[in-house]
Amino acid sequence: MKNFNSLFLFNRKQQRGIFVLIILLFLVLIIYFIAGNRDRQSLIVEDTSVYQRQVDSLKSLAIAKQNKIYPFNPNYITDYRGYVLGLSEEELGRLHRFRESNKWINSKKDFQNVTGVSDQWLDSISPYFKFPEWVTNPKKQNTYQTSFKKRKVVVKDINVATQEELKAVYGIGPALSQRIIKERDFLKGFIDMKQVRSVYGISDSTMIQLKKHFYINKSSGARIALNTATREELLSVPYFNDYLVDQLIKQRVLREGFKSWDKVVLTSRFPEEKLELIQLYLTLD
Repeated sequence: MKNFNSLFLFNRKQQRGIFVLIILLFLVLIIYFIAGNRDRQSLIVEDTSVYQRQVDSLKSLAIAKQNKIYPFNPNYITDYRGYVLGLSEEELGRLHRFRESNKWINSKKDFQNVTGVSDQWLDSISPYFKFPEWVTNPKKQNTYQTSFKKRKVVVKDINVATQEELKAVYGIGPALSQRIIKERDFLKGFIDMKQVRSVYGISDSTMIQLKKHFYINKSSGARIALNTATREELLSVPYFNDYLVDQLIKQRVLREGFKSWDKVVLTSRFPEEKLELIQLYLTLD
């Protein structure tokens, strides 16, 4: 009993501390009960139907814009556009084979005869067909062609042709003729008509007209052997720069010479799309 009573023997300092602690506990309990009994403001849910209608309207506009079909020339339907328009692989394949034969579709009836699409598909999509003005207005086009026929075009070397002489070819305007001359200056003269065909904006039909009026008199000379060429010789290739030449030499050493062009195009920053033109200057033999 004596030991039990000794547990409650505190000095004045300890008694004051206990008293302060009890007061703090009472204050915490009072604040808790006051906060618990306070009237809580109920959550007011406003009418959101107006906002929902606005959201639905925006969604409808987005879907309509996504599905909207813009006028297009049916002669240039890509695989992706054909998929979007609902063409089957067989119908799209017939169209591409027809175009590869250098023939043109000039009416919706032509399109159906070539592709074999259904009447339902044609009725829904053909209103968006947009043909060139020379198809829809042949009289104006005939006048335009006649003016070109009256122009006198001299057959000559394209490497010495002036811009005016290039513009005299049907299908070549100021911008295209300027690009041809710019490419000719970059190459220091064309050595093959393939280089002319690579100029942006020249179509197959325009190329046919060009070949009627121009030729290339410049001899390409002996091609450079890639596996033995010096750095200076490789830099003479118009499509090469310092970085690419250094990488080619590095790969040539690592591979103990290139055995095929498939290995050449693996070189860092090699312009694979220009391989056919580069082969005019280089050989692996």
